[in-house]
Amino acid sequence: MGLINMITQQNSIKDSILPEGVAQDLLSGRLPKINTDSIFLKKGEYCVYIDKAIRNVEKTQRVSHYHGSSYKGLLGQPVRYGTSHNHEYLENFQYKGILYITNKRVIFQAQDKGFERPHGKLTAIETFANAIRLQYGDSSFELIVADGNVVNAALRLTN
Repeated sequence: MGLINMITQQNSIKDSILPEGVAQDLLSGRLPKINTDSIFLKKGEYCVYIDKAIRNVEKTQRVSHYHGSSYKGLLGQPVRYGTSHNHEYLENFQYKGILYITNKRVIFQAQDKGFERPHGKLTAIETFANAIRLQYGDSSFELIVADGNVVNAALRLTN
């Protein structure tokens, strides 16, 4: 079981804002046009998907511990010794926002850790029941969504 599977079991998107008819259109291979005034669309661009999402960011945390002591040696000189332990662990941070997919871009609008990427830079998609992992070159974005299959359909129809 991968990291995103473990995370999505604990978190899910409730109260989807994507109309059910739009989701059905996407799953049936039809590209809808959704009116939105929340993002700035470029000339010829239109929105095909909008819903709540949670971006998962995994960071490596490092902790160092030093334990030391000193005492007087046989000749009265100070003797010092110590040990150091370094420990690394992964910590997950989650950022709530809104995921938009247009016919040209993927936009994650959030107070922190938002992003925007053009479809031409998308190299891979990994779909889960309620999550999706988007790969753009050497950058990867993990998003918890209401239905990963709907997001996958929207991306495939726009690429």
